[in-house]
Amino acid sequence: MAIHVLENYVSVEEYAKLCGKTRRAIMDRIKANGVSAIKVDGYYAINVIASPPVKHNHPSARETKSSVHVAHHELRCVITWCWGKRYRCYPFLRAIINGKIEGWLIGDEVFAKAEDLEAFRKKRD
Repeated sequence: MAIHVLENYVSVEEYAKLCGKTRRAIMDRIKANGVSAIKVDGYYAINVIASPPVKHNHPSARETKSSVHVAHHELRCVITWCWGKRYRCYPFLRAIINGKIEGWLIGDEVFAKAEDLEAFRKKRD
């Protein structure tokens, strides 16, 4: 198992800093299909290659419309999943680092398959 890093994707907050805008302005761009983004387990990540950060994103300046698509239905944000189940997240993150669970790094968050997280939890108990 390995850690997959999606290098082209950044969080909404990071993209807002790169553009010199607020998080709300970037979320408005996402809703208006102005940037290419994915949504994984409620977390938005923006592709900086497909949508380079620009301060002004006027509709007349856009070459093509982008959209948000939901990717990887089976992935869960490890920290949020652990908090929801009232588990400490460190053993799960350590298992991803050590290669016991397959993980994805998208933007600022670590994701894993829900079934792998459950299997690791049952093995620990």
